[in-house]
Amino acid sequence: MKLIKTIIAILTMSMTAAVAAPAVADSLWNDNSSMFSDRKARRVGDLLMVRISERFSDSDEGKISASKSSGENVNAGTGILDFIRAFGFGSSSQMSGSTKVDRTKSVNMVVSCVVTEVLPNGNMVIQGERSMVSGPERMNVTYSGVVSPRDVAHNNVVDSTKVVNSEVIVNGNGVISRTQRPGLIGQIVEAVF
Repeated sequence: MKLIKTIIAILTMSMTAAVAAPAVADSLWNDNSSMFSDRKARRVGDLLMVRISERFSDSDEGKISASKSSGENVNAGTGILDFIRAFGFGSSSQMSGSTKVDRTKSVNMVVSCVVTEVLPNGNMVIQGERSMVSGPERMNVTYSGVVSPRDVAHNNVVDSTKVVNSEVIVNGNGVISRTQRPGLIGQIVEAVF
């Protein structure tokens, strides 16, 4: 009798477990991927790395020269205005100046980007940001552009030279960026003149 109760208890628990948690079998084959393709970024939300290696050089030179002369004369008054004596004045001014600005900037880094849009031809619009802090300095880099899936390497890395409409925005805050700005008086003079 005890053996029958034990068998009934085991069967009852087995039936309860079978009904409560149905068995699920997943396939080893994934229909969304091919065993012959790699996992390159192709869809909105996919990630890829952009290897930025850009160098900007700019030179600007300007020269200006201007001069101005003027002279005025007033004749002596007659009649009731005879108290006015003849007088004259003149002025002249000359100005010349030159300026030359040479700028060279380079950006070498890797930025993680996300695909924000896939165009009808398959090209991907990408955008990414990266912030770096070193002591009191903070540098923010924003990158965007359009990349062809053909230019993305097997490891999801693309060179910035292969990105169309590439835009690199570098902003910095800190001691160095503050010293590169003109002082208050220089800003006022620059605004007035």
